[in-house]
Amino acid sequence: MSKANDVRGHGLRFGLAIGLTSLALTASAQAAIVVNDSWVDAGRNNGTDPLDSNWWTSSSSAGIEVSAGSLGLVTGTSGRGIHTVFPTQTLANVGDKLVVTYTFTTPTTLTTASGAFKVGIFDTLARAGLDADITSSSGSPSPLYGYFATPTAALPGYMMDMDVATGAEDLVFRQHDTAQTATTPTGRLLGTTTGFSAVGATGPDGAYTFAANTTYTGSITIERLNATEMGLTGTLGAASHSVTDTFDSADFGMLAFWANSNTFGSSATANTADNGIDFSNVTIEFVPVPEPTGAMLALVLAGFALRRGRRT
Repeated sequence: MSKANDVRGHGLRFGLAIGLTSLALTASAQAAIVVNDSWVDAGRNNGTDPLDSNWWTSSSSAGIEVSAGSLGLVTGTSGRGIHTVFPTQTLANVGDKLVVTYTFTTPTTLTTASGAFKVGIFDTLARAGLDADITSSSGSPSPLYGYFATPTAALPGYMMDMDVATGAEDLVFRQHDTAQTATTPTGRLLGTTTGFSAVGATGPDGAYTFAANTTYTGSITIERLNATEMGLTGTLGAASHSVTDTFDSADFGMLAFWANSNTFGSSATANTADNGIDFSNVTIEFVPVPEPTGAMLALVLAGFALRRGRRT
């Protein structure tokens, strides 16, 4: 090969590298932040920031408090939950992901409890009434979550529950059973594991440790694996656990948290010390499978064709 041809070859390879790099950047830029809430405005509604979200109680009107930079899940001696409804995200293509990340701080008092802290992601089924404070209990379940006596279909989705201060903490995934019968009166969203089926194996014991007055970051990622399966990955700090499940829905539009009674804090009264956990940030991100633009793909393919033509 002549020196001129060698220089042209290097130039072509450089151009191809630039094209491929641009292609990757174009694909990665498609991820979208759906929610990024840090409550800087001290409100539990979406306020003036379009990435804030509305936050609601899932069981008791006393289960929530908010201050500048913090959203409190008030539990203490009572089991309570909170939730938010966000624009439905559809994992339509293989490789699409929904990633939820949350940061929270524990109170002074922690009590040993198995599977007592829960986070769940659900399809709303476009059901009216979820974007509001909801009261539910074991004696008065809410049909909005799905209840056999109404009858109302359960919301498709998943929860991950976490042990607290057991000395053998682990992560467990469960799928919400959508078919309601007299033996599965869910009606409480995350307030019970009744109406949920365990997915895969339990995570390894001792994968993490909850301590008092400590800040943690956790996450759940749901990924479309193929035509019938979802991949679920949960983290808490450095601990990670992944399972695969046959899914009921590719749509997700509600995020919820729950803490059992006598788990976090010694008080169940809002705006008092040691009354639950405090969230400082919640982020929901939709990450579609990378899809290069037609123009960039044509550029790269043309480069390869030119190079092959020169070789022949």
